[in-house]
Amino acid sequence: MDFKEKVLKIASRIPKGKFLTYKKVAWLAGKPRAYRAVANILAGNRNPKIACYRVIKNDHSVGGYLGSEKLSWQKAALFLKDGAVGVIPTDTIYGICAPALDKKAVEKVYKLRRRDLKKPMIILIGSLNDLRKFDIDLNVWQKKILNPAHKQVMCGINKVWPGKVSVVLPCAGKKFAYLHRGTKTLAFRLPKKRELLEILSISGPLVAPSANYEGEKPAKNTTQARKYFGKNVFYYGQGNLAGAPSTLIDLTQKTDKIKILRNSARK
Repeated sequence: MDFKEKVLKIASRIPKGKFLTYKKVAWLAGKPRAYRAVANILAGNRNPKIACYRVIKNDHSVGGYLGSEKLSWQKAALFLKDGAVGVIPTDTIYGICAPALDKKAVEKVYKLRRRDLKKPMIILIGSLNDLRKFDIDLNVWQKKILNPAHKQVMCGINKVWPGKVSVVLPCAGKKFAYLHRGTKTLAFRLPKKRELLEILSISGPLVAPSANYEGEKPAKNTTQARKYFGKNVFYYGQGNLAGAPSTLIDLTQKTDKIKILRNSARK
């Protein structure tokens, strides 16, 4: 078996939700210094049975996909869909993200972030229809407020979704207890950022708390995030992102009134 065959065989055996670095694959294939060759081999792979996206750079940034750095976002999205945990730029700040419907991945975020186990996390969604995945049935006034076509100014907020506004909704289902942590409510956000929506279209809804330990300063870039999470996660994104956390509103009331819990990143 030649080097290329070994590389592809190793890549094909990486479990879902896991990843290896180019250097590790090169070592396993018998040529520890040939990690650049590994990257080139995987960049040319078109066999859908070989999940070449599960091999990342030695610093745990995702790197290119299908031979193109412009498709790095797609590689990150496939990672997340698999159940991997990663730091990515959201529409506000960098978040440590994982698929919200994957209990094991969600619990890993709690552990890595050292988060209070009683506190739920904000969930990013790609469309209003994603709420159905959490058995949430909006009433008439909630639908009106959250409809992307709605433009009325309410409580100083001009248009809730899409944008930097997170919305607390009732979610009492026992099967989502690992998300609502006994509060029987969940906070969702439908972002406006195009690239993030593209990621969500592949990954599905994501838990997305800020990329830091509980009580510490949010990471402004992936370099700072590495100081928190090291090589326990993958990283996607470049440059600084130092926005404010999202505005948080409560729509759990029986009356058609908005309760503002946190007023920060208005849109």
